[in-house]
Amino acid sequence: MKKKILFIILLLMFIFVGCSTDTDTSSEKDDVSGNTNDVNIKEDEVSTGFSLVDDKGNTYTANNNVYVINSGGVYIASGKLEEYQIYVNASNEDVELDLEGVSITNSSVAPIFVNDCDTFELKVKKDTTNYIYDTRSTDYSESSDDTIATAAIYVRNGNLKITGKGTLSVTSNYNNGIHGKDNVTIKNCTILIKAMNNGIKGNDKVTIEGDPTIGIVAGNNGIRTSNSDEGSQAQHGYIYIYGGTITINSYGDGIDAAYAVVINSSTDSEGNNYSPIIDIYTNKYSSYTKVSSEASDTGLIELGGGPGGFSGGGGFSGGGFSGGSSAEKADDSAKGIKANESIDILGGKIFIYSYDDGIHTNNDTLDTGTKANANINISGGDITIKASDDGIHADGTLNIKGGTILINESHEGIEAKIINISDGETTVYGDDDGVNASNQINISGGKLDVTVSPNGDTDGIDSNGTITISGGTIITRGPNSEMAAPIDADGTMKMTGGILIVIGYAPRSLQTSLTKTTSSNGLSSGSHTVTIGSNVISFTNLSTYSGSCTVYASGSATVK
Repeated sequence: MKKKILFIILLLMFIFVGCSTDTDTSSEKDDVSGNTNDVNIKEDEVSTGFSLVDDKGNTYTANNNVYVINSGGVYIASGKLEEYQIYVNASNEDVELDLEGVSITNSSVAPIFVNDCDTFELKVKKDTTNYIYDTRSTDYSESSDDTIATAAIYVRNGNLKITGKGTLSVTSNYNNGIHGKDNVTIKNCTILIKAMNNGIKGNDKVTIEGDPTIGIVAGNNGIRTSNSDEGSQAQHGYIYIYGGTITINSYGDGIDAAYAVVINSSTDSEGNNYSPIIDIYTNKYSSYTKVSSEASDTGLIELGGGPGGFSGGGGFSGGGFSGGSSAEKADDSAKGIKANESIDILGGKIFIYSYDDGIHTNNDTLDTGTKANANINISGGDITIKASDDGIHADGTLNIKGGTILINESHEGIEAKIINISDGETTVYGDDDGVNASNQINISGGKLDVTVSPNGDTDGIDSNGTITISGGTIITRGPNSEMAAPIDADGTMKMTGGILIVIGYAPRSLQTSLTKTTSSNGLSSGSHTVTIGSNVISFTNLSTYSGSCTVYASGSATVK
């Protein structure tokens, strides 16, 4: 851990946010690029004297370098403030602090510290750019003393809301960028964060809604919740993403929820529709792979998507099959999206480039004392993953009910205790097994296209228990050896409906009354078609396979 901390410190000292990286275009697969667009954040040129007034025109002055807000209301801040703090202590009251072009720096305490209030709303006013710098000496640890403000913007007691249509840039050399001990809600504004630890942390909940633009470079996790107990009103530990354009470059996990993650499109009360666009790059695929002596904490920050900073889509085209080299991964957790109880993806566009699993659930013990179910449910959205370990891994059940999933590179593409596929379009490339379940695989609909390395002990679809196919279209490939298979189960393997195209050595134990068609076509690299009546299915092989192309369907097939 000490080595990791030192590594992050050195990198953050020199990191240049806005540099670009070369991408691998040598693979046979199509190029896959990130989603986000560039947004330029101006250099900090705030130089005017600092002012803090309330909406009634009263002016506030500092006492011992602290501006104190001790009652509810609306307050307006503007100008440059160095080595001063804004301190809020208004128990059971709501405080709104409007930022109208501020630059606040502090090297001894948190620039903004909310000790107590009901809701603290930080409103970033339209057409203004605002800067918060926490330049304290690094304390990367998770402090148990909640009187120590472990973030540049810290709310010890109360809910935190960040709203508006302006821009907020947060730099934290000390610990977290933005940290609320209760709930954190972000709506509509542009936020750029560089933080030694977590970018955004809400102990109980983080909600992102509307149409914000968020860019994070984090020495640990990008967005995190830490409580998984049951509060007086609701279960803690959720991360909700209902809109926005979000780019995360994190040394650790991109999104890490103590309980659950929910990603979905949304509609507000005025009928505006929002669909989240999320780019996540972790560990060596993130900004930390690029170091420049041109670094400047107050310099230009560009937000977009890509390894090396926020400067345009990182992109990747898949590394092909390299004999299992993609099993290399980070020593510490560096997953794209992680939770314990569940991850639900219902909409949006997600791009993950992770030096670990892409999407992952753990069946760890929650703060309530119970074991998490560790399920992943995907019913919509457009998901693209390149992972050094598993593309999607659930310690519990993985349910794919819709959406488009492309696992462009992985060690094992999809892995879970139970895998249920009923709809959607899923494409998997894996160096090891493409789809693997410890208990059972059930396919009743959708399309599943699996490619694994033609060399080695690699199964296309593999269950340590059973496989049941009752619908859908499945294309699966196996290695050039009968030691493994395109589809294999230790228990029973039954098929009652759907279409199964097996490229390689046909399964020996498949129980089915459907028509079996065997062809010498469909094995070579390149494009092929399978025609069953009026149904034409197209597929492409990256490599040439041994064995045969075997089709199981309700009628005889022609393979070309």
